[in-house]
Amino acid sequence: MNDATISNIHLAVADGVLSSIAEIKSTKVVCHTLTKMYEVKSLYNKIFLKIKLYTLRMEESSSMTDHINTLNTLFAQLTSMAHIIEEKERAEILLQSLPDPYDQLILNITNNILTDVLNFNDVLNAVLSEESRRKNKEDKLVSSKQAEALPMIRG
Repeated sequence: MNDATISNIHLAVADGVLSSIAEIKSTKVVCHTLTKMYEVKSLYNKIFLKIKLYTLRMEESSSMTDHINTLNTLFAQLTSMAHIIEEKERAEILLQSLPDPYDQLILNITNNILTDVLNFNDVLNAVLSEESRRKNKEDKLVSSKQAEALPMIRG
């Protein structure tokens, strides 16, 4: 099992990295070596991640799930550097990163908060529901256009 895992890691890493782990026989040591190489907790990396997080903007053509995964990855990376982002701020970052067509949703969410405290999971659920609603609306529009085109083809 250990040899197979190490072989898979060797196949996955770049050639330049492979030379650093090629002689290591333990999966644990390989993972530790790669962690030391890539998870440098420098001030520069922390600032770079914060800039990336606070300037992140979802593309209208991308999926909400991919965008949320990117956000969660950045949150996790900053947490591993001892920079904890509170739940309210996570919710605010998610909302500010949405494209313009989501402005009405943002307005609805922020106007309906009575305690002035956003809950990340509530905002997340609202955003995912909105994306689902939009996709259903697009699907219905495509279906109706196809239904309109069908008589023209037949006739």
